[in-house]
Amino acid sequence: KSVAEGYLEYQFYDSLQGLCSYLRGVVATSAVLSATGVGDAQATAMSAAMTWAVRDGLGMIGGLLFSYVASPHFDAHVKEFRLLADVLNDVGLTLDMALPLILTWVASSTSSSPTWEWFSAISIYMPSLYLVLTSTSTLCKVACGMAAGATKGNITDHFAISGNRADCQSKESTQETLVSLVGMCCGVWLANILSRLEKIGTDDQVIGRCIDGDFDGGGSRTDDDTCANNEANKMMVLDVQFISWSIFIILTLVHVWANFVGMQMLRLQTLNQERAKVALQSLIEDCGLWALENQNENNSDHGNASHNGNNNEKAKAPTSQANISKRLVIDKASTNILPPKSVSESLWKSMCGMVFPGNIRLGMRLKDLVLRSSSSKRRNATRRWSWGQWDCENYLIFVDEDDERDEKEKRNESMTHRVVVLLREGSSDRDELKAFVHAHVLEWSLQHNSCHPPMLTPKILSRSYEMIQNLFQPIDGTIPDQTPEDAFDLYNILREKGWDMTRLYLGFDPHRCEWQNDNG
Repeated sequence: KSVAEGYLEYQFYDSLQGLCSYLRGVVATSAVLSATGVGDAQATAMSAAMTWAVRDGLGMIGGLLFSYVASPHFDAHVKEFRLLADVLNDVGLTLDMALPLILTWVASSTSSSPTWEWFSAISIYMPSLYLVLTSTSTLCKVACGMAAGATKGNITDHFAISGNRADCQSKESTQETLVSLVGMCCGVWLANILSRLEKIGTDDQVIGRCIDGDFDGGGSRTDDDTCANNEANKMMVLDVQFISWSIFIILTLVHVWANFVGMQMLRLQTLNQERAKVALQSLIEDCGLWALENQNENNSDHGNASHNGNNNEKAKAPTSQANISKRLVIDKASTNILPPKSVSESLWKSMCGMVFPGNIRLGMRLKDLVLRSSSSKRRNATRRWSWGQWDCENYLIFVDEDDERDEKEKRNESMTHRVVVLLREGSSDRDELKAFVHAHVLEWSLQHNSCHPPMLTPKILSRSYEMIQNLFQPIDGTIPDQTPEDAFDLYNILREKGWDMTRLYLGFDPHRCEWQNDNG
């Protein structure tokens, strides 16, 4: 078996969407040429060439800006940008298709309605509407090409499980050539049909004579049957537009559906932020619940011990119970971690996460940290640090929260928390995974901290860190008196589940920091 599971199904949907794109391109090209002036005696070849050159130049400039903004996210969000590429292509083709209708509507509105006089007055200082629309369409197509080309390599690597990347790529190129050939044949057939319909409905001379009441050479009025037939031919023009738009809309819907299904079927083995949250959701919830419940047990048992005067005896019970609970959580986690074939992340949530990171900030420059501390909005914020990590960890995690806890509790308002992670210079993929899991466990605990009275943030920090330490305990001799039964390494377990741990895309920015303990 030289390719990964699901290769045939994915190629089927990929071929279907490629065929739809080719056919829509044929229909949209006719509309673009019509708007450019093909068939118009007043249009010149030089004006059309200049317009196309400016359009392509503006599209290339926009494509460079898109590449600058989006290129850092291509590897982490392969499926998302592959789907976004086809959506941008749909937008570009739709603008091409609607171009003649928009230009005709604007021209008729400005000439017949006094309300549009202001538009005619300022239009001399603005680029033509045709140039704006075609440039936007070209920008969408250029961005589509960049995103699709950048993500194509990752998808090929996913399917080439036997080191046969070149073989898979050549077969995919052959398949695309075959789809283009079939699309060309179908496109020529479709264009021929639409051309015949349009030719039937655009017999201007006969239609004009019927409408204007012209007489033929013999002095008699045109035959009524001929006029009736030509009136029907005139309606054929509208019918051709209706047919063209119907075909375009149906092909667009099939194209979007095929792309979405194909991306949902794709089970990538690399961990990005959204796939990691889905695969580790059960672990994150169990660890966060353990941190809250264990702290409640400790508070309750310590209070009873102090009341009875038997502090030493009573204090041993919660510790033993906590260890048992912790062991159960870890054992449960090893079975609840999902393999790649069982993870189907939400592409919409993943795209939104790139723009709106939520309550977790993975990575930050020290400069930004200082600015956040000195800003007016953060002057009243309390920054809770996990000081115990400075010496032994390659990441630092802290929580920003409001100082208005008492006032918000009286108003039954929720507390505002923001978990921020700093990575140390030289941190590895294992450190990134550890910081990622710790941040999400901490964020889950803070969001579900409904204890009465609420648990303090430093205690949640301490308990969550204690659990994270137990999730990353490889047998490497660094922990004294460690047995194989006590060892639990989440990094290796994810690898055993089938995840590619050589490439992690968990959402950390490239900035790294360095710190040291002055007391050491």
